[in-house]
Amino acid sequence: MWMTRIIFGLILSTCFASLYSQSPTGHLSEDQVVYFNTYDLQKMDGLPMLDSVLGQYKFFFTAEEHWLDINTQIQYEFLVFLHKHAGVKNLILEGGYSYAYMINQYLKTGKEWYLKKALYNPPVCPDGLTELFRKIYAYNLRFPPLERIQVVGIDLEQSPQLVVNTLNELIPNKVLSSGVKEKMEQLMRYQLTPENDKELRKYFRQLHKEVQIRRRAYRRYWGNQYWLFKMILDNTVQGFDSPLLRDFIYAHSDQKKREERLFQNFKLLQEHERFRKGNFYAQFGGIHTELSPAINWGYPTLAQRLNYDKLSPVQNQVLSFSKYFRRLRRIYERFDEYEAFAEIMDGISKDMKTDFALCKMEGSANIFPNISKDFQFMLVIKPDKEINRCE
Repeated sequence: MWMTRIIFGLILSTCFASLYSQSPTGHLSEDQVVYFNTYDLQKMDGLPMLDSVLGQYKFFFTAEEHWLDINTQIQYEFLVFLHKHAGVKNLILEGGYSYAYMINQYLKTGKEWYLKKALYNPPVCPDGLTELFRKIYAYNLRFPPLERIQVVGIDLEQSPQLVVNTLNELIPNKVLSSGVKEKMEQLMRYQLTPENDKELRKYFRQLHKEVQIRRRAYRRYWGNQYWLFKMILDNTVQGFDSPLLRDFIYAHSDQKKREERLFQNFKLLQEHERFRKGNFYAQFGGIHTELSPAINWGYPTLAQRLNYDKLSPVQNQVLSFSKYFRRLRRIYERFDEYEAFAEIMDGISKDMKTDFALCKMEGSANIFPNISKDFQFMLVIKPDKEINRCE
């Protein structure tokens, strides 16, 4: 009996030894995974896994699942790291130009009015975002103006009141001609006496039609800012037709148009030198950050367009850090290596003693030939760090 117990114990010991002798990275080699805690990344002098590749890219994506507290922490960590080590000076926001314009005014002046106006129209995780932009403001103060981070929005406009505020800051200080007088005076009145969204939507639809009819008059009035006025107006009206839902998911038929608009806005802003000289970083919802040239969603994503379109200012220079979305596995299920991928990512997540693990998805020992075409790196977050949802 005692011999049986000894043999049984040895079998169990062997099994457990086998289990724990496997690195929590599974089939990923040690140089393909790095572990770190919150606030570690911004302090690092470099990261061997990234040091050799950062210089090859100009646009960096991190993916997020919306409405999680951890998002702004990740965004700030990567922003500071990439500002230090990859020349990033432009934070691209998944928001309209007017939204980012107000935040950028805060970063320039420190006036809280701009920040509150942006983050509460509508309120989307305002506490975390307020902390994020306050930290960026404080961080920027360490550097001369041209070395500081600026923010730029390339998405559809979702707040008519923010558009009113922004256009009134940009509006030319010149005599109004008869062709633009009525609508521009109305725009100025809305700044002084805010209207409800319904009235503003009606106004902007009318203005959009009038600009098409009286293009020359508006071109003369807005001068070299006409392109920007027109871009904001186009994004505003398209935003009305693509209403934002609770989880920032657009209707499928509108998503293709939205991705096209994101790309066109980026090109237009680059063409008119609205970006600071330097590289770009953006944290967007996961679907926008897929790099593979394969059309997985019925339309090319923003990352695909930026990386592969011949007219892209950053063609073949886009690096994407995805996040392992346990609740959104449909993103990965189409791949043949999905089961192996999920097992390894779940293993890393389960055994993590740090807040984050960054996994290199490409390389000579790569076992994810398809997934690595979408994302060069995968960020795994400790489970208890991604359960808190913001409002």
